[in-house]
Amino acid sequence: MTIETSGEPSSYDALVATVKSLFAVTDQHLREDGSVEFDVGETATLKKDFETLITRLKPQGYIGLLRRSGDRVVLRVGAMEIGEKKGRRIPIPYILFIATIATISIDGFLRTPSIPGYDFKTVLLYTVAVMGIIGIHELGHKVASAKHGMRSSLPYFIPGIPYVLPTFGAFISTKDPPVNRDSLFDLGISGPLAGLAVTLVVGVVGALTAAIVPEGVAASIGAQTVKVDAFTDFVINLFANSPKGSVTVLSPLAFAATLGFLITFLNLMPAWQLDGGHIAGAALTRRQHRFATYLSVIILFVLGFTVMALLVLVLSMQTPEAHPLDEVSQLSKGRRMLFIAVIALAVLLYVGTVMNNPFFALSLNL
Repeated sequence: MTIETSGEPSSYDALVATVKSLFAVTDQHLREDGSVEFDVGETATLKKDFETLITRLKPQGYIGLLRRSGDRVVLRVGAMEIGEKKGRRIPIPYILFIATIATISIDGFLRTPSIPGYDFKTVLLYTVAVMGIIGIHELGHKVASAKHGMRSSLPYFIPGIPYVLPTFGAFISTKDPPVNRDSLFDLGISGPLAGLAVTLVVGVVGALTAAIVPEGVAASIGAQTVKVDAFTDFVINLFANSPKGSVTVLSPLAFAATLGFLITFLNLMPAWQLDGGHIAGAALTRRQHRFATYLSVIILFVLGFTVMALLVLVLSMQTPEAHPLDEVSQLSKGRRMLFIAVIALAVLLYVGTVMNNPFFALSLNL
């Protein structure tokens, strides 16, 4: 971060005046890297004042960092480093979007049993369901980003392998760091909650579209009739009771819901780069978050998600943890309570939708 003081001396003076209008400055000096460092008082309105400062600085091309140094609260302000590349860009998000639709559609065709009532419309509904779960998940992140003034990219959907794992999810990249712990928390939790809401709807629709066929027909085509997860079993028993001599054949949407539950569960793990990592990073200290990350790796290994555990481990060693601009202000009380609820939700999702789910053994091979 740098601030030009030569040629336009008023820029420096105006910036100092802006900071002093919001904070009780006890000391200030120009650093060798060109940024300005202020010692500021820790007041009850520190979090809000820093948010206001960032709002005023961004249009001028400046950014700020608020850190604790011993018993001091230090504010650093400097020029934003903007590395926007100009020129013609390859529309990668659109290409990945089309490719992911293709792999999910093929997967849906392969998972659709050859029985009356299941046809092209079932495949289309399955594709919409899976894309909806992932897409709304990412939309949740984009809404949270916009709410907190962070620019974000289009979602990058990742195509998968039909009849194994039709998609490896999606992600967006934010072009601005979160201002404080509250915004980091909201960025992390928005996606899983949005995706989970759609998953619950898909699960209910999956039960409503389950087919009831004679036992012999189901056996002849090898249709999925075994128990799945506790949620799906409950909904199917509620909406799709089969008469004696018949069985309920699961709709491909049951797998779509299972996939949504799995994505939500894994994303809530408090490990770096995952949504749960952002949530934990906002609620915990750096040391506590590091411990939570490695604990997540161990849990994933124990639960049999070996590939995911290795991926998290590699990312945690090579990719820096996301930090807000303001690391001094604490997470709001309501969000701290919600953090505990997130942990409980992850446990509930595992017990109710992931544990002993035959889809993972038969289809995902995780």
